[in-house]
Amino acid sequence: MSLLRPFLTFAMLGLCSVSAWAQTPSADPAWDAAIALKKKADYVSAAQAFEAWAKDNADKPRLGEGLTEAGVCWFSSGRAQLKLLRPTADSKASFDKALQQFDSVLKLGPGPYGARAQHMRGSVKFFSGDMAGAEIEYGRVIDEWKTDAKYLPKALEKRAGVRRNLLRTQDAIADLTRYAKDFPQGEDITSVQQYLRYCSKFEKPAPPLVAEAWIQGSPVTLDSLKGDVVMLYFFATWCENCEAVRPFLLDLIGRYEAMGIKVVGIVTHSKGQTVESVRTWLAGKKINFPVMMDMRDRPNSEFGTTILSYEGSKIPDVVLLDRLGRMRWHDNPNNLPDSTLDALLLEDPTKPAGK
Repeated sequence: MSLLRPFLTFAMLGLCSVSAWAQTPSADPAWDAAIALKKKADYVSAAQAFEAWAKDNADKPRLGEGLTEAGVCWFSSGRAQLKLLRPTADSKASFDKALQQFDSVLKLGPGPYGARAQHMRGSVKFFSGDMAGAEIEYGRVIDEWKTDAKYLPKALEKRAGVRRNLLRTQDAIADLTRYAKDFPQGEDITSVQQYLRYCSKFEKPAPPLVAEAWIQGSPVTLDSLKGDVVMLYFFATWCENCEAVRPFLLDLIGRYEAMGIKVVGIVTHSKGQTVESVRTWLAGKKINFPVMMDMRDRPNSEFGTTILSYEGSKIPDVVLLDRLGRMRWHDNPNNLPDSTLDALLLEDPTKPAGK
């Protein structure tokens, strides 16, 4: 069981790579120059180069591809301008330009690039923090490109993620189930199956915390935290991705703790971690919430009882519990938008979950 999580599920969409069509060398110097800029991650220059190419080749069959590439480069520029994974004025400006290019592709009518352009509209909305908009855009891929073997499954998997962020568990399960049934060999089938396991635990009482020791802070139980929204953070001192996500997570916690979010950190004995080594590591990391060492699931095991009960086999990982102690969200923290925490904080705990 791997304890390394692919960093930022949505960030690994493969959308910033050169498209299958664009990878073939051409006899067009302007096109090749734009591709070279994209490969160097000079996204603004690449976008402008693709726009210039499209203007000069407006009557060519490849026009849709050039416009799509321009949009993808503006999208990549926007992502690079996010601050702590949240939109900025600069990222919004780039995202708006990306949407304009994708709209231009869609206005060309049926063609080989429409599904990709529509899918990218969903990704722009997602990284802009517009979950409702992202759901609509991915839904259009699903409804209008029903035979597209590449982007239909991608849109199903991504819409399921959006619906999880919207705390709509049953809708997310429907997309994941359809993916598993229709695309059992799909490139995302492993993560789809994992998210189905996660979703099967949602809206049910969370498993208890089984601590071997409390490394930092006073011991807590989930029963004692009922009435608050709880964030369980699974991490490790040796995990590079955990370190990369730490500024984002600390900012998130700093903004939401005063609103009623309680955080508990959970580590295991993986890679030789001990209570003492973790305590020493925490001293310089500005992590102020309680942290527990998980009870080993068996003698001398690196894995813990709690982390296994939450299917927390990959890190960094976050599980959110509502005010009644029910599991409601589980994913890499990089995929957690503010709107999901806002919804949990504003939710009426007397009503059924997700209502």
